[in-house]
Amino acid sequence: SPVDANLTFTFCLHRPQSIILDFSRDRSAIRSLLVNGRNAGFNIVEDHIVIERKCFKKNDNTIEISFCAGEQSLNRNETFLYTLLVPDRAHTLFPCFDQPNLKAAFTLSLEVPADWEAVSNTNVKEEQTENGRKKIAFHTTEPLSTYLFSFVAGEFQKITECRDGRSISLYHRETDPDRIAQTGILFDQVFASINWMEEYTAIPYPFAKYDFIILPGFQYGGMEHTGATLYNDKRMFLGEHPTTEELLSRMSLIAHETAHMWFGDYVTMEWFDDVWTKEVFANYFAAQMIRPLFPEVNHKLNDLREFYATAYSVDRTKGTHAIRQSLDNLSKAGLIYGNIIYDKAPIVMTMLVDRMGEEAFKRGIRNYLNQFAYGNATWEQLTDVLDNETPENLKDWSDVWISTKGIPYIKTSICGDSILVTQTDPFDRDIVWPQTVTLFAGGGDQGKYISADVDRCVTKIPLPPGTQYILPNTDGNAYGVFLPDSISRTRMLTHLSEIKDPVERMSLLMTLYENMLAGEISGKSFIDALMAFLPSETDNLIRQSALSYLSNAYIHNIQNRDGEAERFLLRIASDLSLNMEYRLLAYRTLSKIFTLPEITSLLYEQWDKGASFEDLPAGEPEMTNLAYEIMIRLPEKAGYIKEKQLSRITNPDRRKAFEFIVQATDPDKAVRDSFFQSLLCVENRSVEPWVNTAMAYLNHFLRQDESLGYIMPALDVLQEVQQTGDIFFPTSWISSCLGGHSSLSAADTVSIFLENHPRYEPLLRNKILQAAGHLPVR
Repeated sequence: SPVDANLTFTFCLHRPQSIILDFSRDRSAIRSLLVNGRNAGFNIVEDHIVIERKCFKKNDNTIEISFCAGEQSLNRNETFLYTLLVPDRAHTLFPCFDQPNLKAAFTLSLEVPADWEAVSNTNVKEEQTENGRKKIAFHTTEPLSTYLFSFVAGEFQKITECRDGRSISLYHRETDPDRIAQTGILFDQVFASINWMEEYTAIPYPFAKYDFIILPGFQYGGMEHTGATLYNDKRMFLGEHPTTEELLSRMSLIAHETAHMWFGDYVTMEWFDDVWTKEVFANYFAAQMIRPLFPEVNHKLNDLREFYATAYSVDRTKGTHAIRQSLDNLSKAGLIYGNIIYDKAPIVMTMLVDRMGEEAFKRGIRNYLNQFAYGNATWEQLTDVLDNETPENLKDWSDVWISTKGIPYIKTSICGDSILVTQTDPFDRDIVWPQTVTLFAGGGDQGKYISADVDRCVTKIPLPPGTQYILPNTDGNAYGVFLPDSISRTRMLTHLSEIKDPVERMSLLMTLYENMLAGEISGKSFIDALMAFLPSETDNLIRQSALSYLSNAYIHNIQNRDGEAERFLLRIASDLSLNMEYRLLAYRTLSKIFTLPEITSLLYEQWDKGASFEDLPAGEPEMTNLAYEIMIRLPEKAGYIKEKQLSRITNPDRRKAFEFIVQATDPDKAVRDSFFQSLLCVENRSVEPWVNTAMAYLNHFLRQDESLGYIMPALDVLQEVQQTGDIFFPTSWISSCLGGHSSLSAADTVSIFLENHPRYEPLLRNKILQAAGHLPVR
């Protein structure tokens, strides 16, 4: 049924003027519009309500609108709904001034079924139930940008915990007792994150409450609405025997959204071109917050995996961009988001802290929050505050690291009596990224670590006697694609397991992977090196990265698929003497890349019995994912697999997800083609995580030839996906489409599309180039 709504808002004008409201519905959606109690004339012009100047007066004005609410951002399901209005989607729901630098105090009331829960930014003020309906009035909020206004309503279970005078409620739809049992851990981490931020900023939690809602099929990992933070169920409720990465990721997500309460909600960027300023603090502080809760983890190593490796995945492509991007219209604001602002920016922030010193940085941050409390600020205003705390020249540093796109390519070589460190700019602008690089100059069993400030195109370092090879970036602090000489690469390939320091091992592993992608190392040589290295590795985070690299190298080049990697993974997964997490990581890698008939038969038998593989976890998520993969390998058994797996799923939300996604693994190409065509219609893309998963299976690496025809239509509809979907959807849509492809034909299709659209939106063009970064080049 349509959602009828009434809205009243007041504002002050210094002088009478026409008023333009944002609202993306046609005139028929507006029942009435009053200004200062009188009917007002207005026009609808391209998603705006334009109200005549004569309707307004100096000082206080009131607009009252009766209207039919928009559907795009209501995320309606049969038994629950939730708003998601970031970055500029509030006007798809109701009329407003939809921009971050115009904050307002919101007072909300809802009418819902009597048995529903309702959650918003503030606590409930009053509640009345009559004739099976419930009217709920909430207290007025603190000043909020429109994208932070939120409400959730539906059939939810509610759990409340009180600690040290603070009460927090969790709302969920989970039915599995083992998952529900994890809520205690979630509360621990939420309370710990709030306490950490209060201590660091010296500012008490600045909003009325912190409740959180765990949603099935939620588009993001989380969203930082004050008082009603939303989380994705798969990120919060983990399976049996979660990996170290999964545990760290969950805590990091909670810490990230909590940090946003101060950085983003309390002080908000002036415009979305500075959206990175809230994301960088959220991820930077999240990395600090998880440290005391996971003392057994090497967090420098985890930062390498989480920030550096992820940032490289975009920064090495032709679609990369500066941390700070220009934005001419908020309708494109969602395209600003990505790995550069989430992962490169925290690396750069760490460099800034190192330049300033931790205490000076903390003083600056506290002054910044106090100066702009409940208001808005730009990056320049932030750096002005920080400049007062340090003699360093932050502007010149910022121009290179914040305002310039690209990643330096750094070659290390021996020339005569010197080590040469050569920086090159992939975009030929002769830009140098100033930073400190640490190297190991080795020869035989001897060697020396050397740190040098690299602030020019070529830096010469005196060569220690006896040096035969150079291992670059051994402390993992420098940012760039490191390209050692052939002797050094060979040393790294054959002696990686001998490196004692785990951070150094991880950094060199990343360097080897980047060299494989750059064509300096063959995929087969890299896979062989990983299989030689992994048996001696003891850190599960490094193991997970190595296995991920192995998977990518294996599936993206058919010449690498000789079966040895599959047999290697099977041996690890089957070896009961090995660490459980290591075996589980190997099994999960195998279950995505297997091609050998004997392994396919083995995994099918395991799935059919519903039993664990050599006592590894075999819960519903594992069996569901395995069912999809086996259907692709054994099309003759697909119908049986589909029905049996569906019968095993009891949670209604997960049954719906399976019924949707499984269409992408159907053995009949006509069925898959029809399903793909349906995804080109906006009404069939409402649950974005399901669509992303389905797109990935439609374009599975074992079905590349059959799915090649999906690429051009997926590109053709990308602009509509951006306009109708949420902020991460354009990236995930095209990445899911291209991720399984590795052919020149796929690369040619992308090139033809871009050639045929020379004036394509630059921000969206970058998303295509990023997603196509792994494809071969003629």
